[in-house]
Amino acid sequence: MLEETNNDWEAVLFCLLAKNFGLNTNGETFLQIAKALPFTIIRKESFEIENLEALFFGVSGLLDNEKEDVYFEDLKFRFFYLLHKYQIEKPIVSPVQFFKHRPDNFPTIRLSQLAAVYYKHQNLFSKIIRLKSVESVYNVLSVSSSLYWQNHYQFDKESLKKPKLLSKTFIDLIIVNTIIPLQFAYSNINGEIIAEDLIDFMKEVASEKNAIVDKFISFGLKPKNAFESQTLLELKNEYCNQKKCLQCAIGVELLKNNR
Repeated sequence: MLEETNNDWEAVLFCLLAKNFGLNTNGETFLQIAKALPFTIIRKESFEIENLEALFFGVSGLLDNEKEDVYFEDLKFRFFYLLHKYQIEKPIVSPVQFFKHRPDNFPTIRLSQLAAVYYKHQNLFSKIIRLKSVESVYNVLSVSSSLYWQNHYQFDKESLKKPKLLSKTFIDLIIVNTIIPLQFAYSNINGEIIAEDLIDFMKEVASEKNAIVDKFISFGLKPKNAFESQTLLELKNEYCNQKKCLQCAIGVELLKNNR
């Protein structure tokens, strides 16, 4: 990705953040959106959150329909103005998915929050690369969706007003899947060895909560932090999924207990 962006670490961070803001369902689509938008444009338009939302929603295809919503029309106008301004064609990306998502994870909300991050921080990489504690990340990523999305989850459908803040649980996922890998890659390229520091950093992060971790917990293996839950996820991929139970100390122990 660094090669694709001509060694632009800010652009790499943008792509990684976008992918993780999309979670499992929309991650690849959000990554396509990020790659379709030259980061030079994001830099120039980050002083107006409406322009960032126009770019994100426009490329995602969420502005393709006709609606009577005033904000929708404003974003649509901004989007086509920006396409003309930068002389680019509208990219084609995979459609975003709403199905099976809780409303707070709707792609509309996550794209608005991603826009809010870049509206708040014009030089995000230089800040992210120095962060060494969970609390410091919470402070940097303490953002909310824009005003419109405080009482909407979709265009044209008003809902009860609710601030759509990035939760600590969501930021923990960003730390594990974006910040720590990025810091590791950056330090390696610069000849620094910080693996032990990053492991300590990950031990500060709460354990993930998902079906795989829950299954391990049911076997009596309860991770104390994200470092331990990540080891269990790796164990699942490299041993459980490969049916290598007899090559795994935990697998052997479980088989003994089930005799």
